[in-house]
Parts: sequence; C-alpha cells; structure tokens
Amino acid sequence: MDERTTGDGDDAGADAGGGRLRRALTGRRGRAALAGGLAVALVAGWLLIRAVDDADAAKRYCWGAWSEQDEPSLLLERDDRAFRETAPTPERPRGSCTITASRTYGTDETIPEKISVSYGTGPKDAKKRRAWLAGLFAGARDQLPEGLPGFVSQGSATLVLPEKCDVDGRPSVVTVSGVQSDNKGDTARLPNVSSEPWKAGQVLIKVANRGMEKAGCAPEKPLGFTAPIVPGHAPDTTFATSFSPGACRIDGLGPAPRRGEEDEEGLHSVVGPVGDDLQTCVVRWYEDMAAQFTMTAQPRLVKLFDGLTGGAPLARGWRGQGYADTDGALVRTGCAGRTTVMFMERTAIAKATPFATPSRVFPGYATAVAKRLGCAAVTPHGDST
Repeated sequence: MDERTTGDGDDAGADAGGGRLRRALTGRRGRAALAGGLAVALVAGWLLIRAVDDADAAKRYCWGAWSEQDEPSLLLERDDRAFRETAPTPERPRGSCTITASRTYGTDETIPEKISVSYGTGPKDAKKRRAWLAGLFAGARDQLPEGLPGFVSQGSATLVLPEKCDVDGRPSVVTVSGVQSDNKGDTARLPNVSSEPWKAGQVLIKVANRGMEKAGCAPEKPLGFTAPIVPGHAPDTTFATSFSPGACRIDGLGPAPRRGEEDEEGLHSVVGPVGDDLQTCVVRWYEDMAAQFTMTAQPRLVKLFDGLTGGAPLARGWRGQGYADTDGALVRTGCAGRTTVMFMERTAIAKATPFATPSRVFPGYATAVAKRLGCAAVTPHGDST
C-alpha cells in the first residue's frame, strides 16, 4: 500500500513538475513573443521614420541642392509647381534644372515664374560663344567676394568652376536665373533673393557644389563665402542728358547725346563693378541691350575667352592680340603684370545708336580702362603711364 501510495505520489510529483515546466515555458514564450512584438514595432517605427526622412529627402531639387526647408527658399509651396532636371555626370558634364510656378497677386492677377539652372561650358562655336559671353557678363552687377570668379545681379547669378571641372580646356560655368512674366513682358527676378545679393550668391554656391559632386570634379573643400557682397552697380541716368561725358561714365565712349535728339534720348547705361578683377557696363536702348563692355583680369574669367583672340594684334599699333569686326571687339594683353581681356559685343539694337561700329567705339573704352588700371597704352594713340 505504501509502495503504491509512494508510487502514486511519485507520478503526481512528476505531473506537478511537468505543469510547472509547461507554465515556465509558456511564460518564457509569452515574454519572448512580447519582446518580439516590441522589436517588430520598433523596427516598423524606424522604417516609418526612415520613410518620412526619405520622403523629405525626395523633396530636394536641382540635383539635391535645394530643399523646401532651406532659407532662402526658391521652392514656395504652390499647387501648380512643375519641376524638370538633368544632372551632370562625369561622362556627360552638363546639366540643367527648371522650376516653374505661378504667383497670384490680389484676386485676379497671376504671374508665371521660372527658375533655371545650367551647368556647362557654353557654346564651342566662336560666334555663338561671343554672344553667350556678352549675355553672361551683362548680368555682372555685384562681384562675388573672397576671390570667387563670379557675380550676381537682380535676376541671375554666375560662377566659373575650378580648373578640375574644365571640359576640353574650357571652363565649366554654373548659372542660376529667374524670370517673371506678365502682359508687360519678362522681368528678371529670383524669388526671395533679388534684393539681397548675398543670398543670391549663397543659392548659387549650393547648386554649384552639388553640380560638381554629380560631375565628379568637386574640390576637397566645398566652395563658399561669408564676406558681404559689396554693391558695385549703379544706373547711369546722366547718359540721357546733355551733360553726359559718355556711356559707362567714360569720357568719349560714344558721343554725348544732345537734348531733343529723339534717336538718342532712349540711350542709357548701367555700370557694374569697377575694380582690378572686373569692370562691366551695359548700354541700353530703352529696355533692350545695345552693347556690352567687359574688362577682366581674374584668371578663371579670362580663361573663358581662350580661343577667341587669335595670334595677331587687333590692328596696327595695338598691343596684345585681338580682333574688331561688325559685331564687336576684343583685346587680350598684359596689363600691370596680369593677363587682361577687354571685350565689347553689340546687338542688332545698336544699329540705331552711336555704338553701331565697334571699331570706332572700342578704342576709347580700351584706352580708358588701361589708364585706370595703370598699364601701358593698349591702343596706338592711348595714354601710357
């Protein structure tokens, strides 16, 4: 009896032990399942956050340079905004980016806006390149600081990239431009930055750095600047009066208009930076550009003119190499120890102005610039120092 009892007790103890083991295992499985569930929830949460981050990252524009959250913002939230881009690559080092939208003023006026970015070397053809350069430097109103080879204006910004980004010996250039259109025509404007050159320069630097990364030629240290941009431009309203000494504030650069002469009273000039690295001026016939004048001794800007000057002097008695034809003139010469380019290009608008013949106008410009820089005479009858 005792043996059976003892035997029955052993079986019961075994059953009790098994129950405790099952409960322990079940508890462990429950805790493991809870832990697993928490882990899955954490992973799911991380994936959700990552997806949100990726969605935010996808909202970057122009090769990833600009975000909707950036300041200044060129990417205002609008339902009609459209976007298109082609990023530069090492195999194809040119690219573009375009953002279009419209802004509503009041209740019934809608103004289309467009922001364009380009990355490339400009035209290879000499004639097309001259026209491209004239348009490029026509936008040189305020020079970038800290030695950066570029400039900004109300509606555009330009930067010549480092030598590592040259293609077939020609510098790569990044430009950003903006335009608003209405029934009165187009107005050059970069949203939110047009009245602040420093901000326009920062916008330019961001997209230039990103473009260089995509093209595989980015420098070890990204380009940038912190110094202020000193305004250098001013409208020369006196050119339309009888007291003007000449266009671009250069005495003798084009005959001074006389009051009452209808064919000349629409002329005015806008002077850009006037320094040792860069000097620009645009002569306008009402709203259209008639002629553009540039001097530069900044090495990367000078490089833009390679292949255009030829190996002969502009004319007998001129110092350096260059040309003069019906569309413009150019001379490349040594000036105060630096290679310097002086350039003029006129448009069809100039036919009705004193700037119709570059060979008559350009010598006065070259003489005045050489004298200001303190270098030897460039023209046959120019003053020497």
